[in-house]
Amino acid sequence: MTSELNPYRLGRTVVPSAYRIFITPNLESASFAGRVEIDVDITESTSELKLNAIELDLGAATLTTGGTAHRSIDLNLDEEYEVVTYTFDSALPVGSAVLEIAFNGILNDQLHGFYRSTFTDPSGVKHTIATTQFENTDARRAFPCWDEPAFKATYQVNLTVPSHLAAYSNSPVSSNTDLGNGQRTVSFTPTMKMSTYLVAFIIGPFEETEALDVDGVPLRIVFPLGNAHLTGHALEAGAFALRFFSNYFDIPYPGDKLDMVAIPDFMQGAMENLGCITYRMPDLLIDPAKASLAEMKRVAKVVMHEIAHMWFGDLVTMEWWEGIWLNEAFATFMEVMCQDAFRPQWKVWVSFGAERDMALQIDGLHATRPIEFEVVSPDDTQGMFGRLTYEKGAGVLRMLEQYLGAETYRDGIRHYLVKHSYANTRTSDLWDAIEEVSGAPVRDVMNTWILQGGYPLVTLSDGFITQLPFAYGPTNGESAIGSSWKIPVWTRSLRGGERSVHLLEDEPVAITEEAPVVLNAGASGY
Repeated sequence: MTSELNPYRLGRTVVPSAYRIFITPNLESASFAGRVEIDVDITESTSELKLNAIELDLGAATLTTGGTAHRSIDLNLDEEYEVVTYTFDSALPVGSAVLEIAFNGILNDQLHGFYRSTFTDPSGVKHTIATTQFENTDARRAFPCWDEPAFKATYQVNLTVPSHLAAYSNSPVSSNTDLGNGQRTVSFTPTMKMSTYLVAFIIGPFEETEALDVDGVPLRIVFPLGNAHLTGHALEAGAFALRFFSNYFDIPYPGDKLDMVAIPDFMQGAMENLGCITYRMPDLLIDPAKASLAEMKRVAKVVMHEIAHMWFGDLVTMEWWEGIWLNEAFATFMEVMCQDAFRPQWKVWVSFGAERDMALQIDGLHATRPIEFEVVSPDDTQGMFGRLTYEKGAGVLRMLEQYLGAETYRDGIRHYLVKHSYANTRTSDLWDAIEEVSGAPVRDVMNTWILQGGYPLVTLSDGFITQLPFAYGPTNGESAIGSSWKIPVWTRSLRGGERSVHLLEDEPVAITEEAPVVLNAGASGY
């Protein structure tokens, strides 16, 4: 959907390629000052420049091109669409340029954007930190930017902080300059090309484990003071996941390092910022001597989910927010696969079946929704963060993997990630990539599962299987439950033999195995 049709989206008259971000937070006054330099390409001569910003006190824009500096003469902030428009007194020429804007902001207490949090250490001392949470569209609360996933760029972050505080971002530290006034400037190397919502910076009294070398990737757990004894399980799970996914995707980890950071106040379970994953503290820090098995599983699950995102979500990213379901569903599917390899005795595919049943309970209601639906405002995506995205989405991906075969499915995923590395995609790009490798009708099959709500009731009778839409009761009005699916159905004779797979559509399909026959053998059908 173009910006002409969707007022929440920016045009492509000016496109960013690299950011240099300078931030000076004041934790005592809950404020920050900043400046951003952005390398841009002007694709069409224009006297206006639009980008995203909200809750920032913005200075004028200076755009330098061809040795000439153009300074804006006016700015207008549209608070509804969170777009600032800078106007210049003459048209800006086509070509490369550098945009510079200074700004001030507030360290809010809303757990999004650039925000402030507190914790009390084991000795009873209270501390303050500043951290970020930018998904979906809250990078614009920390610095003016093209805050859409499709505007990928590199980010070089510079944080000026009190000398006694630690500072972290997506990439390794390149320099650490003592300013002689109780402050220091920590500069980080430029990131890979990625989306704004994956940028992170964190300041506070943190400690970290020694870096664990995971096949060349330094892995650390970062934590508030006094929690070193709670890091071992997450470190083990993280190292396993890095190796597992590097092998599964056949692509090296795309970042330069990986810090997993425990945040005292955090809205989500975790956030997949490239190289600097942030976690709610109980989802990262745990004492194995005291923790329950469920708690141990939870930490491994969240760690593996987020590390899967480093490839599927960070390296390859959805073009617009309707694709967020695929990021989350795929990471959910991969987390289970990784856990199963990490601790086979946990039998996580069995417990996944119970989690999938929770999605089935919702999906049998006439008020269900398709997995993927149109997103106009980024806020529309809030409805995607639930069972139908995570568990149903992962369930239909598991069904596809079993239908194609694990190796064919994996090869299709590898093809997709290589083909679209550092770029943006739509859901159909994944189906096309897997279809190119498998030769199976992947797009036609999967569209019946993601573009309509509900699921089928499959019945075996008189040697034939048939389908009907399932619902808990009759509808009194509109229903989001679909009408027909392309259903992989596995059968197996109890008298022995391998599973057979049948693609059930609208016509009955004969089952020829010797009775009695198990329907949905292996339990991977949705």
